[in-house]
Amino acid sequence: MYQNLEDYLREIGHHLAVRDGADDILSEIKSHILEKAEVEFGRVTEETVGKIISTYGRPQQVAAKYIEGVEIISPIFKRYLFLYTGILFLCHSTMALFAYLTNISMLSFPFLYIPKMDGWQIIFYLPTAFVYDIGLVIIFLYFVTQSKKEIRIPWPKFFSLPASRKKLKTPKVAFLVFLILVFGSFLYFFIRHGTIFFASMNDAAHPIPMFGPSASFYYSALFLAMLVCEVVGYAARFISQSRWIELIKTAIILLLLQFVWNSPVGADFTKIPGLNIEQAMTAFLLVFTVLIAFRFLKNIISVIKK
Repeated sequence: MYQNLEDYLREIGHHLAVRDGADDILSEIKSHILEKAEVEFGRVTEETVGKIISTYGRPQQVAAKYIEGVEIISPIFKRYLFLYTGILFLCHSTMALFAYLTNISMLSFPFLYIPKMDGWQIIFYLPTAFVYDIGLVIIFLYFVTQSKKEIRIPWPKFFSLPASRKKLKTPKVAFLVFLILVFGSFLYFFIRHGTIFFASMNDAAHPIPMFGPSASFYYSALFLAMLVCEVVGYAARFISQSRWIELIKTAIILLLLQFVWNSPVGADFTKIPGLNIEQAMTAFLLVFTVLIAFRFLKNIISVIKK
């Protein structure tokens, strides 16, 4: 056998993405090249075979001619790719958020190891998780496509709702005005008292703040920034009803919540007899974070579906 022909066939074989028949294809190419060398040069040698190979085409191009019409993943599964990736990423993100909030690590199929994360780590973890999830779905759809048996993949009824039920509600001027008034009220308290969180307001002129001065300013500024996101996000919907607006808004709020959970400032809670303010605020913050995370993941699925 001629070494240059062996190398050429081996290279073609690397690009033959077919389940069955690769050996037959390579045998056909080999026979064709040897026959062509015999016809054109009258003899088959290393040199004449090399000349035929040089005009036969690059290995990748030759392989492409033989696998035309062979599907790695069937086009009919395109919608399933986005849907199943969205569902998987929703579950993965929820578990990652839980691991982050509870400061634990966990093992869970099919996500394997979800590490204990601090601060910015979860922001970098989620894109990696998305790549992992879409990879799992692609592998699954590949085996479904290549299977000789007909496999029916379920389509959740929730994602078959009429389009009219999935659209954003039309924004209302009255609600936008309400949001602006709420923001204005909180901003007034912040400017006057340096905080918007109070343990007691029995004395309207001298209310008791919930935190020390540094923590009061830090947490109040973050909360006001979240309110700005809500106001600007809602106002933007008068221009466009795109789900991307909701997605970006909730993503920014989640980012601000990272600064809340990983505050460099000690809270220094005010002590009130019969009430543990620290536990109450932690519970409230946990519920609020979960709700925002749910909105964020819901918007991701909506964008992916669209």
